[in-house]
Order: sequence, then structure tokens, then C-alpha cells
Amino acid sequence: MNLIPLNLWRNLNSSVDNPKELRFIRYLLILIAIPVVVVILKALKAIFIPLIIAVFLSFLFSPLTNFLKRRKIPMLVILLVTLIIIALFFAIVITLVYAASSNLISGLPKYQDSFSQYVSGTVAYFQQKASAWNISSEHMSLMNFTQLLTSGFSSLPKMISTTMNTLVDIFWNLFLIVVFLIFILLETDKLSLRLKKVMSYSSKEQSLDTLRSIEEQIQKYLTVKAIISLATAMVGMGLMLAFGIDFVLVCGILLFVLNFIPNIGSIIASAIPIVICALQSGFDLRTLMFALLISATQMLFGNIMEPRIQGNRLNLTPIMVLISLIFWGWLWGIVGMLICVPLTSAINILLKQLDPDNIVSAIISSE
Repeated sequence: MNLIPLNLWRNLNSSVDNPKELRFIRYLLILIAIPVVVVILKALKAIFIPLIIAVFLSFLFSPLTNFLKRRKIPMLVILLVTLIIIALFFAIVITLVYAASSNLISGLPKYQDSFSQYVSGTVAYFQQKASAWNISSEHMSLMNFTQLLTSGFSSLPKMISTTMNTLVDIFWNLFLIVVFLIFILLETDKLSLRLKKVMSYSSKEQSLDTLRSIEEQIQKYLTVKAIISLATAMVGMGLMLAFGIDFVLVCGILLFVLNFIPNIGSIIASAIPIVICALQSGFDLRTLMFALLISATQMLFGNIMEPRIQGNRLNLTPIMVLISLIFWGWLWGIVGMLICVPLTSAINILLKQLDPDNIVSAIISSE
């Protein structure tokens, strides 16, 4: 009676010892774990988003903190300097956003009449063409179209006010970000000692090399992206000033922020000032010239200069960048769109360290 369970146990052990079986079981467990992880990330995004931002900030401040540590500066002083820089940065951001939103809310009403005229002219044109081509246009009511579109336009100031209140709520998360950042900075020096206690020397060095690789890639990506986005925003604001277009500060902020969103961010950022120019002066040669110049600016900085400076260090295929944009945008909204590329690149590095021959990393990587 005892032989049957013993034989089953031996067969099970022999099948598990097979490398192919082990690899299959590993992939199966990963497939089971992924939906669970996604649900947790989405449900607890109020915690994970500040944590990820704090990790990124620690990477950005790493050269400064390392420099101060080499000068034997106390850790409390390093934390104080870091917090002062962050506080100044957020103070500048809040001031710019407040000034831009005030300018936008006060200046929008005068564009409502211009927008209504464009809608009326467009609908009348299509009604005339439909009549000339003997196409029924009884459902193409001018009043309905105008009311439908202008109602959303007239409620835009209210929507912007709501958005600004949401932004204010986001800044309340600054406290949580700062708390995470303080603990990350305090624990950085202790990480090597803790890994030494639980890992061999080679495993510890491999883990530290992985973290350093992730840190270097994110540092370079965010630094280059910030410089390119700032240059794009400054040139775009200069063009708006030269053409006498309103809402320069608003569009400058949007040009800077939206350029962090891959693929579609620069398109949206360029379209907004073009639409403002069209509403301001009509679809004339001036608008066409401005549209060409600001589009050329985006092409120059985004498609020529940035790839040359950034290189292929992120090692992600274009389709993977688009998929990560959709996924992280669905998971964490606009914040996910902004950080989707460095997050996906970090996951790719971790997967390669865990298993250099894994299928997921082969699909993600561009090499």
C-alpha cells in the first residue's frame, strides 16, 4: 500500500527536476502573479505613485548626495539641502501653474464667440454642400451643433478650476513623497551591508550592479528629457511671443510637461497653441506659418536631437513604448504616462538579471 504514494512522489520529483518543467512552472507562476500585481498596483496607486516619484527623486539627487557624502557632510545636512531644493522646485511649479491657470480662466471667455463663429461657419458650409449634392441635411441642425460644442467650451473654465483643485490635492501628496524620500536616502548606505548578510559576494555585486544600471538609465533619461522639453518649451514660447499669440505661459507649461509623454505628447502639445492661433486670427497664412514652425521645432528636438543625445540606452522597441504608454496610462493615469518609459526600462533590466533568456525581455528589448 505504501509503494503507490512512494512511486508517485518519486515521479513528481523526477519531473520537477527537469529544467524544462521548472521553466514552465516558473512562467506559469509569473502569469498567475501578473494580474494580482496589476490589481494591487491599481488599488494602491495612492501609495505607489508617491513611492515611485520618491525613488526617481532619489536617483536624480544621487550625484549631489554622493558628492556631499565624499565631503564628509552629515546626513542631516544632506537631507536638509535636498528638502530645500525640492521645496523651491515645487514652490516655483505652484506659482507658474497658478499664474497660468488664472491667465487662462480670465482669457477664455473672449474666445467663446470666435469658437461659436467657426462652428456656425463650418456647419453652414456642410449644409450648403449637402444641399448642392442633394444629400439630406435635416438632422444637421446648426443650432444643435453650436449648442453642443460651445456648451463644452463655455464650461471649460469650470473644468479648469476643477482640474486646478485636483492639482492642489496632488501637491498634498508631497508630504508622502518627502517621507519616502527621507527613508530611501537614509537606507541607501545600509543596503550593501544588508545584502552582504543574506547573499554571496558575487550575488551582492550583481544586485548592486543592477540597481546602479537602473539608476544610471533613469538619471540620463530624465535629465535629457527635461533639458529637451525645456528647450522645446522655450522655443515654442518664443514663437508664440513673436506671433502675438495668447496664453504663452500656459502653452509653455504644456509643451514642457506633455513632451514627457512619448509618441502622442508632443503632438498634443503642438496642437494646442496652433488651435489658439487659429481662433485668434483665423486659418490664414500666419497660422499656417506658425503651425509649420512649431511642428518643425518638435521634430528637431524630439526626433533628431533627443535620439542622438539619449541613444538607445533604454533598449525598448517603439511598439513596446506605445504599449507601456497605454498600460501605465490605464493603471496610473497621467502620472503613469509621464513615467512609463523609465518604469518599463527598469522592469526590463530586472527581468534580464533574473533570467537573461526570458521571453518577455526578448520581446521588450530592441536588441
